[in-house]
Amino acid sequence: MALVRELITDALVDIGVLQPGETPDAPQAQQALRVVQRMIDAWGADRLTFAAQLRTTFTLTSGTATVSIGPDTATVTMARPLSINRLSYVVPSSSPAVEVPIGLLDQDSYANVSIKTLTSGYPLQAFYQTPMTSANGSLFFWPTVDQDVTIALYTPEAVGVPATLNTDLIGPAGYLEAYLFQLEMRLCTPFGVTPPPLLPGMAAQAFINMKRPNVMPAQLSMDPALHPGWGGGYNVLSDTTNVRG
Repeated sequence: MALVRELITDALVDIGVLQPGETPDAPQAQQALRVVQRMIDAWGADRLTFAAQLRTTFTLTSGTATVSIGPDTATVTMARPLSINRLSYVVPSSSPAVEVPIGLLDQDSYANVSIKTLTSGYPLQAFYQTPMTSANGSLFFWPTVDQDVTIALYTPEAVGVPATLNTDLIGPAGYLEAYLFQLEMRLCTPFGVTPPPLLPGMAAQAFINMKRPNVMPAQLSMDPALHPGWGGGYNVLSDTTNVRG
């Protein structure tokens, strides 16, 4: 859609730091690049800025309970995902390939798994976390598989943080104005400029327009209190029995 260098130039012209036809000098360009990088990195924590879902497959080898996901010599080499949308294993020798969903646990549910070293032919559940001390995320599978299994990983795909001034910033319709107006707001402070009167509203509206197509409507559900009944069940993860009704 636009080179980072071009985006920075347009933004500095719009806020009055440069005149039309001028280009930023090296210090100005590097300062603005750092602002762009921080902005895109911050967007990576906002689920509504993700316009695409990435499908990645890898082999979970026999005896493996944990895999790393990320850019730093990880088991699965990719940008570290903020979260996982869906996880499945592929039934061996199935044709066409059949994917079976793997349950995703939160941290409390994973902590309640009493026998974490249990083994099985297929993984039934998984827990994903992003450590503070590593560029890679960690994906824990339960039970530990005793055969090689192909895993399909579905993750939201964020805009990549640009490495240089000559990096292309891309995205679907609506992203270009969000890049530009949001950057202009962020450049006003380091360059000592008062934001133009219309800029805050334009930046906010462009950000809304960018995120609106990424809103995922919630599925219809019903509060259990509205359909009472008798019944019970045993939770193998917490070794407890629950009774409903």
